[in-house]
Amino acid sequence: MAEGIVLQNGGGGGASDELTATAANVLAGRTYVGADTEDEAGAGTMPDNGAMQRVLRAGENIPIPEGYHNGSGTVRAAPLAEQTPGNATAGDILRGKTTWSNGGRVDGSIPIIDTMGNGDGRGNNSPWFGIDGNNQTFWVELLHRVAYYTRSDGKPHVTIDAAALGNAIKEQVLQGARFSCQYGINVEGTIPTWHASGDIGGQKVIDAFQSTAFAGDYGVKGRGVFMRILGGVYTEPGTMWCFAPANTILPHNIREGVPILGTFGTMKDYAASCVPFDGAHFDGTHISGWASGSFRYPTTQTWKPLQVGDFGYTGISSQSPSSYNLTWAFTPTVHLGAFRRARITAFIDIRNCQFVYRGGVRGYAAMSVSFMRIVGGNQGARIVHGAGAATGGFQQHDAGVYQFDIPVETFNEPVVIMVNADISQVQRIPQKDALVRAGVSRVELIA
Repeated sequence: MAEGIVLQNGGGGGASDELTATAANVLAGRTYVGADTEDEAGAGTMPDNGAMQRVLRAGENIPIPEGYHNGSGTVRAAPLAEQTPGNATAGDILRGKTTWSNGGRVDGSIPIIDTMGNGDGRGNNSPWFGIDGNNQTFWVELLHRVAYYTRSDGKPHVTIDAAALGNAIKEQVLQGARFSCQYGINVEGTIPTWHASGDIGGQKVIDAFQSTAFAGDYGVKGRGVFMRILGGVYTEPGTMWCFAPANTILPHNIREGVPILGTFGTMKDYAASCVPFDGAHFDGTHISGWASGSFRYPTTQTWKPLQVGDFGYTGISSQSPSSYNLTWAFTPTVHLGAFRRARITAFIDIRNCQFVYRGGVRGYAAMSVSFMRIVGGNQGARIVHGAGAATGGFQQHDAGVYQFDIPVETFNEPVVIMVNADISQVQRIPQKDALVRAGVSRVELIA
């Protein structure tokens, strides 16, 4: 059956096929006649959403549900401060980066440091470093203080100048000790320790290397003793002395009165200038006495008499002349190699006598010195031979004091010093007390 809608106020009516509303266009719980009711009363299906209320936070969204809204609902965003709670400040954020905190924008201020710098690796080279003695650590303060340190390979670093660690080298550090320097870290030294071989009075002593020592001159410092030591070694603490064997530094090997390294000599200095015989005194070092017996050449010639000490004779005749040939020899032999000259003083003393002629030759007195080497012995006689050229005496024909100053550099051998007095054709003056006397008074060896 067809129904019509009676319009209020006397309006006209119409068929449902002239209507456009459907159930979806009518609130649920309401009835209607519409395009989908076939002129019958239908029930609406449109949801009644009433006044919708929502608060959205950043990043959130809300779908708008299908249905009726009464127009008083709200959808609003939450306050920014509420959405960005936090306590970050500019100093907590990298420079060039921004953020929002408690509703405000924050621009970062932390510097970004590439520790590679300009490619030389010195972008974080610090002048501040040291040793923490309490914690036994090595510390380095970062050059840029608070910053973000980075490197392309993810291995940011800090550097210091290597020279700041010192310039020691391993040859300056003891073996077994380790050190760091501009050339390396935890390097072991190479200097060996020269250990003491003992001590003297509590003071340690090392041995001279290879027991080597010698005496020599050291510029203006003069004469001294050099003892060899090893270069590049460290002597053990407490070492005070260096020892080298010197087995010949003994008193009897050192000239008498001369100190050598604290040892005073007792040896008579044979090579020094000396007076081995003076008057009746022998020094006992070079000459100790008069030789006794006889001397002869390898031929049958024999020198007699050999005098011991001075010769003196008073029984000279006034009627006929007398002659005397006297020889003095000193014992033992003297090695002349240490000396340049020999000076011998002798004398002939003739009193109340005169030299007379015989066979046309006037009498005379003369002396000579000879250096002889002993070449053998025969029946108590000591066979001698001239050592080089024998020296001649003065040729004056009278008595007096004779001094021989003889070069002996060529006599590099032990010799017997012999002095000869030849008194020829001497006769006492009548009614006078006569004396013929001769002898050796002094022998000097000059170095």
